[in-house]
Amino acid sequence: MKRTFRYWFFAATVDIVAFNAANIIAFMIRFVFRLPPYNFDAFLRLFPFETLSLILLFFFYGLYDRATSKTSRELISAVVTAIIVNTFFAAMVSFMIVNIGFPRSVFAISAGLQMFLFVGWRLLYRSWWLRTSPHVDVLVVGPQKEWPELTIRAGRYLPRIHVHFLQADDDLPSGLMSRIGAVVLGSVDQDIKSRYFIVCMRYNIPCLWKPDTYDLLVAGSELTSLGETPMFSLASIRARHGSTAVKRLADIVLSFFGLIGIFPFLLLIALGIVLDSGRPVLYWQERITTGGRQFMLVKFRTMVPNAEKATGPVLSTTDDPRVTRFGKFLRATHFDELPQLWNILTGDMSLVGPRPERPAFVDQHQRNIDFYELRHLSTPGLTGLAQVTGSYSSTPEEKAAYDLAYAKTWSWLKDVSILIRTIIQIPFKGDQ
Repeated sequence: MKRTFRYWFFAATVDIVAFNAANIIAFMIRFVFRLPPYNFDAFLRLFPFETLSLILLFFFYGLYDRATSKTSRELISAVVTAIIVNTFFAAMVSFMIVNIGFPRSVFAISAGLQMFLFVGWRLLYRSWWLRTSPHVDVLVVGPQKEWPELTIRAGRYLPRIHVHFLQADDDLPSGLMSRIGAVVLGSVDQDIKSRYFIVCMRYNIPCLWKPDTYDLLVAGSELTSLGETPMFSLASIRARHGSTAVKRLADIVLSFFGLIGIFPFLLLIALGIVLDSGRPVLYWQERITTGGRQFMLVKFRTMVPNAEKATGPVLSTTDDPRVTRFGKFLRATHFDELPQLWNILTGDMSLVGPRPERPAFVDQHQRNIDFYELRHLSTPGLTGLAQVTGSYSSTPEEKAAYDLAYAKTWSWLKDVSILIRTIIQIPFKGDQ
């Protein structure tokens, strides 16, 4: 606990210094190494709001947890997202409390400097922590065949670990929990989960487990009461309080202006496809949208023409010989997905949501994955939680879990975060 507080205090202090250094340097760049008193006074009036909102956003995105609580990619994504959100907030506040003497270009320059400074110092500190932090005792509980995979998961959560193994029906050795820093549960029944939940709460240590369908269904439930009886109110998957209409309006506006803005770029991509492998340029594929309704999803063609004529619907694999040379580039950058802005404009898709699946795979997953049809209560998206949190190797079950978790805990801020993380991660992730 003391070490956690020390890290928070140290990290917050460095963040405040780095944040305001970036702002001052941005002013110097904007005014060619001068600090005009009139303009700088506007910054001083905005300074308390900007600094406080940054610290709160960093708290919200978990950037004051342990230095190693996030992977490098997660750390970069969280820092960049928080900076972008804070920059928009500061710009809005400046219009309300600062007069015209505050140059808005300073925001853009400062945001770029902040990303460089924050990502740099936090990655360096994380690297140092990984090399110097003491080993943590981790308790892995589950079937013996799952121990290797559970150990890998524990190692992703804590960098330097000493693992203790127990099977589900084993008794806890006397005195073991006082030395344990985290518990990782495998495939155990609800009674075993409950027993370890209580033990972990008693010792104030984290407990990690892979959620089952029940866990996902009750996620986001709110405590209410009927008379004097405490009751949980199950959170709906469907958006409430007019959020659906506002989300749809945002999809229309962003997809419309997005298509107009990138139209010349789309023409260049179309030309590249024609020069590489001829026509057609676009590829239309049947997918499933809200309520199980079928629609035609449009993409730039990345495979040879009639790629599935002989095989029927099959999933693409790494180094798939059907993918063209230019198609590999489009898939790596996800530029092949850009025409789906049209599907968003027509209402078959949203910017953020579960990725739409093909009918053949939907039928297969519905037979093998419990409550898979619940994902069709949400409008499918161009990107989603499974795409930014999972990986190319994530199983259909894991992706379905991410989709259900997103639907149960949806918020505007989560959508913004997913969009920003998608843009950040494009260079690092393949097709999903």
